[in-house]
Amino acid sequence: MPKIGITCNRKGSEHSLSAAYVRAVARSGALPLLLPACPGRQLWENMLQSVDALLLSGGGDPDARLFGEEPSPRQGEVQPARDSMELYLARQALARGIPLLGICRGAQIMAVAAGGTLHQDLVGIAAVQHDQKAPRTYPIHQVTIRVDSRLHNIVGAAKIRVNSMHHQAVKHPGNLQVCGFAADGVIEAVELTGHPFALGVQWHPEWLEKRTGHAAALFTALCAAAAAAS
Repeated sequence: MPKIGITCNRKGSEHSLSAAYVRAVARSGALPLLLPACPGRQLWENMLQSVDALLLSGGGDPDARLFGEEPSPRQGEVQPARDSMELYLARQALARGIPLLGICRGAQIMAVAAGGTLHQDLVGIAAVQHDQKAPRTYPIHQVTIRVDSRLHNIVGAAKIRVNSMHHQAVKHPGNLQVCGFAADGVIEAVELTGHPFALGVQWHPEWLEKRTGHAAALFTALCAAAAAAS
């Protein structure tokens, strides 16, 4: 059974992770392993050696300093320890061909790891509701997917409806390629061409996995990539 490491959120002295991530990974056929935010490259290397794939979960805002900007007044809570660990894991996964799925914040971390930048807030940019006023399991807006992308191959559609719970987004993807966007042009998905599996999505498929085939397909594809790497 392939092992997928899922990074945890860090608030104060506690780590947390929505059970939706664990459920979605387990239902795909993989073993979910939780990775707490902790300091030290040696620990991070041991994490990489202990899993077959990585899932960077959602959470708070990446610190603007990580992409060379001063923090906007609209920047939310940052988690320096988590930022450091996830950036290292993302950079190593991109460089070494380790299967990698980034969800919401995780997609943003992937972009920063690849030399990109973020919109610190979508006020004045968004014309679509990106922080939805609806249940997490409700697909609120449409995403258009590039037809020549890995994401299109996985979900089998050029347009899908997704949930949306974010106020930041990828601005420039660095070395990644944009493969999905909302009707207002906000980047919704990025991937790395030539990598075995490196995909970031701005929505939360873990909450849609029981409701939509395209969400379940993402976890199935990650599990398959992890199995191939094991």
